[in-house]
Amino acid sequence: MSYIFSTGNIRPNRLTSKKDKTYHKDYAKYCLSAMSNYIYRRYINKCLINWSFFKGGDGQWIFDEDVESFFLDESGDIRNRLKWTKNVIKPMVQQYVGNAIRLAYDAKATCISDFVINKRESELAKLKTYQKIADTYPFFKDMIKDNTGVQDTEFETEQMFYNTFVEDYEKDINNLIEFVAQEVNMDELKVQITRNLALCGIGIYKGYEANDIYCAEAVNPLFFIWDMSAKKPDLRDAEFMGEWYYMDAPSIFERFQDLTNQEREAIENYGNQNTHNVHKIINGIYTQAAGKVPVYEVYWKDLDKREYGWVLDEYGYPYYTMINNPDSKYTDKDLIKPATDKHQKEMGDKKKHTIYVDILRYCILLPQEEIGNGLGDIILEYGIAPYQEKNLYDPANVRFPYKCYTWVYDRGDVLTPLDDVIDPQRFLNRTLSVVESHMANMRGTGTVISKSAVDDRDGEADITRNINASKPIFVDTDRVGSVQNAIGTYGTNIGGGTLELFSVIQQVQNSIQDVTGVNEAMTGTQGGSDVLVGVIEAQIQRGSLVQEPFYWALTSILRQAYEHIATVGKMVYHDNPRRLAQIVGDKGFQTINITEDDLLQDYRIFIKRAESPEQGINNGNTLLFTLLQAQMIDQQMFAELFNRSTPDSIANAIRRFQRDKMQADFMAQKDATKMEAKNNVAMAEQADQMAQQQEGQQQMAMDMQQMAHQQDIEKIALKEGAKNEREQAKIDSMQ
Repeated sequence: MSYIFSTGNIRPNRLTSKKDKTYHKDYAKYCLSAMSNYIYRRYINKCLINWSFFKGGDGQWIFDEDVESFFLDESGDIRNRLKWTKNVIKPMVQQYVGNAIRLAYDAKATCISDFVINKRESELAKLKTYQKIADTYPFFKDMIKDNTGVQDTEFETEQMFYNTFVEDYEKDINNLIEFVAQEVNMDELKVQITRNLALCGIGIYKGYEANDIYCAEAVNPLFFIWDMSAKKPDLRDAEFMGEWYYMDAPSIFERFQDLTNQEREAIENYGNQNTHNVHKIINGIYTQAAGKVPVYEVYWKDLDKREYGWVLDEYGYPYYTMINNPDSKYTDKDLIKPATDKHQKEMGDKKKHTIYVDILRYCILLPQEEIGNGLGDIILEYGIAPYQEKNLYDPANVRFPYKCYTWVYDRGDVLTPLDDVIDPQRFLNRTLSVVESHMANMRGTGTVISKSAVDDRDGEADITRNINASKPIFVDTDRVGSVQNAIGTYGTNIGGGTLELFSVIQQVQNSIQDVTGVNEAMTGTQGGSDVLVGVIEAQIQRGSLVQEPFYWALTSILRQAYEHIATVGKMVYHDNPRRLAQIVGDKGFQTINITEDDLLQDYRIFIKRAESPEQGINNGNTLLFTLLQAQMIDQQMFAELFNRSTPDSIANAIRRFQRDKMQADFMAQKDATKMEAKNNVAMAEQADQMAQQQEGQQQMAMDMQQMAHQQDIEKIALKEGAKNEREQAKIDSMQ
């Protein structure tokens, strides 16, 4: 940035209740003026130097002490040396970038909000309610079972729910994250962030909303500002952050519609007047503005009064939250007595109190020091930052839209992996230039013949012709003494001292590799076929350990970026229902859009490094053969997963298979139990029928026996009657 802002700006009073346009302008100017310090200027200079050395060529000959001592002599004349360079910095940075490109990772969102537990219990309570209705009104039981997860008994319903419960909201958020990551081209941002982290020691990701779409970009550290008093490596404890960038007039007019005609004229005139000029960055280093206007965007942590108190949430739990605010559904009528003795002692007899909470404000402006139009500062936009990454029910610290991490950081001082390589690179360039100078001063070799030894009869021409034809030559040694005195050689071939310089160059390269960890074994340029494999592996392991802090910083930035997508992205697309439905489908849209309370759920991203997709598929195929031989999967699952699944996806498929199998076994056991009970009832009914039949047969036999006995009695009675009649007739006849 251009150091043209006054350093005497006083920070506005954040306790004031009037936070208007002037307040935001003054606070933004205060943050900009705070960057006019030695530490920040030194950091920007270092970034510019690192970029120059990364580009190579003349960019590595930018120090006066190198140019003056090696290209000019004491009198100021040219020494006839070339600006020769062997760029060892670019391969090192490209190695970082190449590993980042190949760095495969899994980003998984896990909800840490207490709403998830309550939501699960709420869903189970609903099923139990349906269960009671089904038990009370058997007429509706079949219809309820077809449309819900209700089983025959409450125990079965609860067991089935816990076996099959999946947090649909979390699944839809992961789908949203995956889509947004593809839409903002996270792979390309990863490359830019890696290069910035290697050259400037800090990587910066920025997520924001534009036209109801979630957007993201990698911010160049050269144009980034932050509170230099921050202590944490991710700078999240900074008081302010911001950036500056160039915009053309049409883009400004399109994005910011509330400008006055005078302000538009000033912006347009600035672009016209500076079309062929340049905009100064720092200490003699310039960048081409191409007629664009420098725009400054600043965010800072501000204060706001909010009322907080204890209420009962929708699940009946005591909850300390914000009340009497448009962002909260709770008011004074919802207040309850503090839940614990500690909080009762803190609040006394009151059920609520006023506290100060963090809130993120911002201002986008064209400073008058830049625009120079006589109108003063042009404020493009200001206010409370939209879509803040914060739970509005929680008075915790807010987070900036910039997601940062540093390679090494201490009290405003940012170190880069190139800090200890610049001077060795300069020494290497100097040595190469000396070697080149020696080689440039070399001449050819030839024969020296004393004129006194030349035979007058042959002459110099004949001797030269005989030398070129490799024929004998004749010289007169009487006047010069011996052949050695008559004939000699001349020449300035490369000497042993110059050859030793190549050994020095190799030693310098080795020292650079020891410092950076980027050695020949890691780049595949290890020379010699007799190098042991164990030695190469040890070099790769040592280099990887040295580079590990770099990739830790990179994955930390990615984790923050995905957390921002999960938290802010769902807010952005919650306000864009049509786009949200296109991303997660109608069912996912209904899940995310079901209640605005879901917007307050916090998500954390877990980044896990993984192998490349190709290697993952190969490892998955190997695992599938092992599982098939162990009979842990069947032929159908093997065919479905082969050459398309990684070990993780195979493990998930096996778990799903086992879960479905367990559910199927449960249902089969349940059906078997029902069938057994049905068979038992049928057998009991059959036994009853047989018993009834036997009883009927026995009764029939008894009846028949009784009838036969009755018949016998009747026969006997008839016989007795006939006998009595005969006896009576006999008696009558005797009388």
